[in-house]
Amino acid sequence: MRPVAFLLCCCFFVTVQAQTSYYVSPDGSNAGDGSMASPWLTVQFGLEHIVPGDTLNLREGIYTEKIAIPFSGITLRSMPGETAVIDAGIMAPQDAAIEIYHISDITIEGLEIRNNVRNNAQGILIEGYGDHFTIRNCVIHDIHFSADPDDNATPSKNAQGIIVYGTHPSIPITNLLITDNEVYNCRLGYSEGIAVNGNVDGFEVSHNYVHDLTNIGIDIIGHEGTCSTDSLDQARNGKVLRNTVHDCLSAYATSGGLYADGPRDVLFEHNISYRNGYGIEVGCENAGTVADNITIRNNLFYNNEVAALAMGGYNYPSSGKVTHAVFRNNSTLKNDFLEEGYGEIYLSYCEDCVLENNIFYNSNQQIMLYAELEQPGIIFDHNLFYHDGASSSQYFEWNGNVYAGLAEFQSGSGTNTHSLFADPLYLSSDTAAANLHTEGSAAYNKGNPETITDVLETDLDDQPRVLNDTIDCGAYEYYSEPVGIADLQSSILIYPNPAHQFIHLEAHSYISARMYDESGKIIGFWQPVPQQIPTDKLLPGYYLLVLDNGLQWHTFPVVVE
Repeated sequence: MRPVAFLLCCCFFVTVQAQTSYYVSPDGSNAGDGSMASPWLTVQFGLEHIVPGDTLNLREGIYTEKIAIPFSGITLRSMPGETAVIDAGIMAPQDAAIEIYHISDITIEGLEIRNNVRNNAQGILIEGYGDHFTIRNCVIHDIHFSADPDDNATPSKNAQGIIVYGTHPSIPITNLLITDNEVYNCRLGYSEGIAVNGNVDGFEVSHNYVHDLTNIGIDIIGHEGTCSTDSLDQARNGKVLRNTVHDCLSAYATSGGLYADGPRDVLFEHNISYRNGYGIEVGCENAGTVADNITIRNNLFYNNEVAALAMGGYNYPSSGKVTHAVFRNNSTLKNDFLEEGYGEIYLSYCEDCVLENNIFYNSNQQIMLYAELEQPGIIFDHNLFYHDGASSSQYFEWNGNVYAGLAEFQSGSGTNTHSLFADPLYLSSDTAAANLHTEGSAAYNKGNPETITDVLETDLDDQPRVLNDTIDCGAYEYYSEPVGIADLQSSILIYPNPAHQFIHLEAHSYISARMYDESGKIIGFWQPVPQQIPTDKLLPGYYLLVLDNGLQWHTFPVVVE
């Protein structure tokens, strides 16, 4: 985190290279000078005639070319207020519509990328090593492994919307941001809509809309041999936040809307996943390897074809294993619509994992859980289970034994001592119009009272995660009135939120304020509370503003863009 301006007492003078904007237009000419008045004609020509620090703006229109970013320090974007289309067709030679290889400080913004059709087709490829990459507000579609819609997929037939390969044996790809993109209508073969693979250390995949794909939606990957150094061949220290993923369905495999295949230290939070194969899968496909410390919290998973959650080495010990995964405060509804007997939860082999504070609402087939192997060290408790019928007709299969009803499962498995069978009272349990907020629910204050939340953690509505000292089960904490932007008790207003240059405060009854970053580090303290807090020097992300009125603290999530 860079120091914030309002905490500094001295001035610094820094020499910064001038940044210049250049332009390309379908009506331009490569004999021009790249100015607004005399734009270039082709994107690749423009990229090769600018210098690091420059921005290349593409005017409205269609560009029938593939692009290789030639060096570091470039922003390539649609002209603000316009949409440039990269129509790749089946052009040779490169597989990617936009290729970024062994460079840094690259931003791709606001482009539509379409019609890349060939085996191993890619919308945007980042490969090698480097620092600071942003892919923002792009629309990527019709990236297909074959021009024949009836061509059968095989493991050697693949396409990807956005793919990041960290291939260097020692230097990772770092500070990667993939945000606010839409990826849809792609025939992927055995690949993914968005994937982060190999030696990638520090990333965020957020606010993306991924839908109508023929395989996995968003995949975070390790242990595939992408990086030749085994200890670094693992995407790590990343966040998958606030994505909506649906209708990622495969005819030849069970495709997760979200998939953690062998990474470590990854957070999945505030995502919505429905009508996929699995809502989310946490696995590790390669023998002798481990996916470790994967946290899934405050998400919705409903109406997926096999299960809300699939977790563990799928064929252990022939596959790898999953350790220290946490599945907490999620809400599920009527998954396993293929009625294959997996229910809401499918566990293969996991070690020292946690499943607590969740709402599991299963379908008419009445199967809640299929755990095919033992789960050493599991903490499985403080959950709310429900289906439309008697408790005794809800089935749990645990390590070869089938239990009818929660009480029998509690006794036989030794888990879920504090869990209960009760209607969560979702506002709508119709999967075609699901609303997993609750009203008058038995889920209130039924989470583990010893749950430790992160400083900046909120529920799916961005409300404080804990009320009345005890956390609710499910993705939403119940508040009779919303708090955060307008707190009725204290008449506080915080705006704009998300913030860009500043946060304006109307908090007259408060005596002090402090702000924390995502790591829990305090980055600002004010007494008295100012009318404005500058945010222009803060990195984009999530922060927590804590206000003290002398009697109690009130906490408010703040987003900086």
